[in-house]
Amino acid sequence: MRRRWPKRVLIGISILVVVALAGGVGGWLYVTSVLNSITRFDVPSITAETSGAPIDILLVSSDSRAPVTESGQVAALGSPATQSGQRSGAIIVLRLVPRTRQMEMLSIPRDTYVPIPGTGGSNRINAAFATGASLLVKTIEQDFGIPINHVVVANFPGFEAMVNALGGASLDFPVPVRDPDSGLSVTTLGCQTLNGATALALVRSQHLWYLKGGSWSYDSMSDWSRIQRQQAFVRALINKVNSRFTDIFAMNGLMQATAHNLQVDAGFTAREMISLGLRFRGFESSGLVTDVLPTYSGYVDGTSVLFAAHPYAQQAISSFLEIGSSSPSAGNGPSGTSTTQPGTTTTAPRATTTTVPESEVIFDNPKTLREPWNPKPC
Repeated sequence: MRRRWPKRVLIGISILVVVALAGGVGGWLYVTSVLNSITRFDVPSITAETSGAPIDILLVSSDSRAPVTESGQVAALGSPATQSGQRSGAIIVLRLVPRTRQMEMLSIPRDTYVPIPGTGGSNRINAAFATGASLLVKTIEQDFGIPINHVVVANFPGFEAMVNALGGASLDFPVPVRDPDSGLSVTTLGCQTLNGATALALVRSQHLWYLKGGSWSYDSMSDWSRIQRQQAFVRALINKVNSRFTDIFAMNGLMQATAHNLQVDAGFTAREMISLGLRFRGFESSGLVTDVLPTYSGYVDGTSVLFAAHPYAQQAISSFLEIGSSSPSAGNGPSGTSTTQPGTTTTAPRATTTTVPESEVIFDNPKTLREPWNPKPC
């Protein structure tokens, strides 16, 4: 089930690049100053870190148009006047284990239907982000038993700027692909470098068409297939960061774009970012382990949604929480609480069993969901 946000490993971007500029006292002070300029916000529902334990970081892409100001971006993405509010385009929990240099991501499909704390009802999980990150954190901790230590939120313009600062990212396209909704149009085959706008259109694409046998076919796997494209892009971006690490101008541009466009929780200090950057410097994309929460399709009041497919979803969460944990059974209790970090207790995920056969559960791994039209890192 392990295979593939940060995606786009957004935190991988923000923490790895700082090392290149941290040469000497002047460089250290400069990097600290830039990272301190990142917008920070309070997240009351966050779980405090425990010394020596893995760090769980929630990566969220915001589809808010509030930061969209340039005319070209408005034409491609829409304006705040026509598209208000916000939802999460991608929800990924990144687990970092500094002592062993392990990195794993768990993607949660944004249409997963779950109880939303404090609302007295349920909704798609991306709706929990409408009022900010705190409710989304609380939802993940309550419904899935995953402790969240930090939050990183990226917007559309910021994503484009970070990709462009690196000079793009390289992906290999086996067939032409397009998505009129996201603006994606790739007609050149083989390995090529995507700029920020095209990269954003790719990772946003949820209604992709691919050319096969002389005619266009629709990618019916929707969000599951989009997660695969996001994970492929993350790996490509890690490769690009590693290849440009000694380019002081590229790294400075990337760090400036990161500082101007990312938002993080108030407890995620510049000091910790630099420490993580030093620890994970040179991390290879081949070492990134990726999972996706198993789900199955259903309807609520005539609207298509996804449901967590237990016990498979619970098994995926338990496996995720075991990475770097001193407790081999972390998160694996049927009810009550389970220790996932030394000294940290969280609610275990609900242990309900699906009524659908296993054949209808989407695990989204290479063995069960082959998508040969999607690009691969090159």
